[in-house]
Amino acid sequence: MDRRRLALVRGGEEMGFRRVGSGYLVAPRLVLTARHVAQDDGGTTWPCIDVRVGHPQDETRRSRASVCWTHPDGLDVALLLLDDPVVVPGDTVRWGRPVGEDPLPYDALGFPWASAGHGRRRAEHLRGELPVLGGGSGDQDLYVLDQGPAPGGTKAWAGASGSAVFCRDLLVGVVIHDDVAFGNRRLHACPARSFVGEPGFAELLEDHGGGRPRLSQVGTDLDRYLRAARLAAVEHPYPGVVPGIMPPLAHIYVRQQVVRQKFPVENRSRETGFRAEGPLAVSPPQPADEVLTGDGTCLVVGGPGGGKSSLLRTWLTHGVTQWLDGSDAGTHAPVLVSAAALQGAPLSRALVDAVNAQLRQYGLTRPLPDAFFADAPGPGRGWLVLVDGLDEITNPAGREDVLRTVAHAGGQYTFIVAGRPVPETESGLLGPQVPRYQLEPFDTHDLQRVATGWFRALGVPEPEPTAAHFTAALGTAGLTELARVPLTMSMLCQLRAEHPGEPLPRGRGEIYRNFVELLHERQYAAGAVAQARAAMSQYGSEAEAGAERTVESLQALLAHLAHQLLLTDHPDRPALDIVRHHPSAKRPAAVPERRWRDFLASVLCGTGLLTRRSDDLVFTHRTLVEYFGARRVVDDEERLGVVFRKAFVRRARLIPLLKHQAMGVSPRLWFSTYWIPPGDDPFAGFLLDLTPDDHPLKEKFLGGMASRRAGLDGYLFLAQQVEMGTALPKHIISRTVTLLRQAARDQSLAGIIRMIAAETLLQIVQTDGAALLKELVHDPAMGDFSRLKAAKELIRFSPAESIGHLRELAQDTTLSSYYRREAMLISAEIGQIAGIEPPPALALDTSLDGPHRLEAARVLARIAPGTAAERLRSLVADHTADTHHRLYAAQALMELAPTEGATLLRAFALDPAVDGFERVQAAADLSDIDPSGTSELLTRLACDPELDTKDRLWAAQRLLWHDAQLAQPVLRELRTDTALSKKHRRQAARLLAGKRK
Repeated sequence: MDRRRLALVRGGEEMGFRRVGSGYLVAPRLVLTARHVAQDDGGTTWPCIDVRVGHPQDETRRSRASVCWTHPDGLDVALLLLDDPVVVPGDTVRWGRPVGEDPLPYDALGFPWASAGHGRRRAEHLRGELPVLGGGSGDQDLYVLDQGPAPGGTKAWAGASGSAVFCRDLLVGVVIHDDVAFGNRRLHACPARSFVGEPGFAELLEDHGGGRPRLSQVGTDLDRYLRAARLAAVEHPYPGVVPGIMPPLAHIYVRQQVVRQKFPVENRSRETGFRAEGPLAVSPPQPADEVLTGDGTCLVVGGPGGGKSSLLRTWLTHGVTQWLDGSDAGTHAPVLVSAAALQGAPLSRALVDAVNAQLRQYGLTRPLPDAFFADAPGPGRGWLVLVDGLDEITNPAGREDVLRTVAHAGGQYTFIVAGRPVPETESGLLGPQVPRYQLEPFDTHDLQRVATGWFRALGVPEPEPTAAHFTAALGTAGLTELARVPLTMSMLCQLRAEHPGEPLPRGRGEIYRNFVELLHERQYAAGAVAQARAAMSQYGSEAEAGAERTVESLQALLAHLAHQLLLTDHPDRPALDIVRHHPSAKRPAAVPERRWRDFLASVLCGTGLLTRRSDDLVFTHRTLVEYFGARRVVDDEERLGVVFRKAFVRRARLIPLLKHQAMGVSPRLWFSTYWIPPGDDPFAGFLLDLTPDDHPLKEKFLGGMASRRAGLDGYLFLAQQVEMGTALPKHIISRTVTLLRQAARDQSLAGIIRMIAAETLLQIVQTDGAALLKELVHDPAMGDFSRLKAAKELIRFSPAESIGHLRELAQDTTLSSYYRREAMLISAEIGQIAGIEPPPALALDTSLDGPHRLEAARVLARIAPGTAAERLRSLVADHTADTHHRLYAAQALMELAPTEGATLLRAFALDPAVDGFERVQAAADLSDIDPSGTSELLTRLACDPELDTKDRLWAAQRLLWHDAQLAQPVLRELRTDTALSKKHRRQAARLLAGKRK
């Protein structure tokens, strides 16, 4: 409902107006109203009709009008044609038809007599419920409108006739009269479904720029779901926001980039046997919303706080809005669920259970039916299932169960699965056809824009210059890389807005500590203790004291909860069950169990750190669990010693036969002991961050990691901690950088080890790591595999430079043909995305093996068909190449240049120097473009006595498949040809009899 389209309609004679009603502008010159507003009591149209368009509080436009359409069956509805057009920017009016059983809320704007004052009409907002099952048939086929606020007096609704009735932004009817039997509490409306399909109405609307009217159902289960999902996407708390100041996600969201990745089919170095860990980037960064279109299933991985959930919620909001606004053509209906919700139940049932629980508090008061997601949302449509938090399933078997569900779902489902990186053995369950994307952190150039959005949303004066100073301060404090993580950036912005004069935190642990303290301050400032006592006052002083004790112990309760979720054998226990067994949350005897659980849920959600999910509470982000879990450990020295040793002190012996246990370690240190670093675990980072730097265990562990004995295992761990924002001592970082430089240049190490050292350095000092990778690309001692991988790793640093190095490798004849071809193909794919011209004509290089030249040409034919034809021609003409490769090149050329390709294939079929089988294949490949030529060639080959008998029989069989009638005499001749063996003559007879073998 658009207030700018409201119309006051007055009808009468030149001497004065006799009737007043309402209307709605449905096109620049068309106003929809009730027919009786424009006519006198005898049904004669008023000679003078005046229309004022616009809300009285806004600018209005007046115009004379005339009746241009009334319903042929006499329904009380009409269109008025304005003398002067009134243009209202925005979308055209959308029409609806209420369905289902539940009453629907409705809205309308009109000018009833009850709102008139001092001789002028004021606009009244009509609102209430439309009971869909109300109404009758024939002339009683009207919508019943149960009005909310009802005026008193007689003829109170006079003037409301003609008001457009809206249900959820869809125009569903026109008010025509009140129902006197119900006083002033009920109105009747003429349904839009009874007149929008009338040809005269539809043609007028379309001719005057209102678009062809199309009725959309409102009140269906799908409609109920979409509206609740949109409300949840807008209002549901997102992580890292102080309660009470949460701006809409759309106001502060900055779209991120994704990088396409893959696990290579051949991911093992031929030189070393070392299996490269992790996926390889195969494209430069691209905008996520341009890549993740929902057309196919994909996996999106990103680091902690990297924006995965915000990406999915933004996708949900966009998709749901498209469906509700009617612009959903060709799209799937989105549904957002946690990965944990998909475990242990059939997909459609798991989806409906999760959605019913999640959206109950957002207007989905009646559950969706069990089969709701089992059916497609519409003809030719499907469901886009947005699966969040795959990594939050701590059990590998549970993750595999979800991934198998995704892989084997029906064709009506498409998935975007998001989470932290998972092992290849798990993600591989989705199949090689499912693309994998790495969600990139913010670009450094985006940080000021992100900060400006936050400061503007938080009401900070002069947000633009404040953001500029803030981002400069981040650089000075060494926090720029950490600020690229969306969750961390949101915390930093809120901390700066709240305490602009304080120094910036030192690292990730301090950021979380300060932010949690800010949340706590906010909760206390809002009177949390007084509110808690008041909530329990009816149960006596003991209950009030218990509530106060609980609120004052919230930080300890959160740490206890996180510790139980992370470090115990029962991580799936409901959060409220864990909290209520803590001494500080003990229920006072006088308080009922249910009431106390509700109180605990309320105060825990009030922290801004937990939110409701189904019937339980969850932390708003996984990293908060890890932070509080580490905090619980560090606060107890005895517990710290136990957990620290369990997490970090894992001794092993360096065994050279197990390459991954001695990466980059000098032979003189083999068989000595060292500490195995933990995996990529953010909890370990928080534990290091919160443990004092002078703690003996921390000093000993970090010193061991930054040593030659730890090798690449230790360096990789420390680099990961730097990338996550763990505040490591400066001397540890400096030592690690030195060791990585030395390892990358140590020619006694395997090439893959040197490459990984440079790649790891890229995470700590980007420019140094990139410079080393460039050196290694052109170092022949590295080996082909490692040189190619070094060039690929440069993609994220500079796609243009990476393409240049890949092209140089493609032209380097010291590399094997396989790796030269791989270099060319990767550079072509990246260049296509980055808008860079295709690589040099590698397919023209005769130093490249035939099959690799062919593969290069075929791929380039797809990427750059204009240049690929020349390369295919050169391969066909190269008599040094294998014949079958030349034949395949001719086949590929026929797709680009059909006439030329067909000529070449014919020449192959007639060339006696070519193998007989391939001559037959060349003739058969002409069938699509030259059927008669194919018949002639195959007949000629089948009857050629110079051809091997098995090839003659093969030609006859291909002819039979191509043209059975022509094949009959050829097969009869072969059946009696004594030049053929008895076996081949019998086979010809079988083919002739229709018994194909």
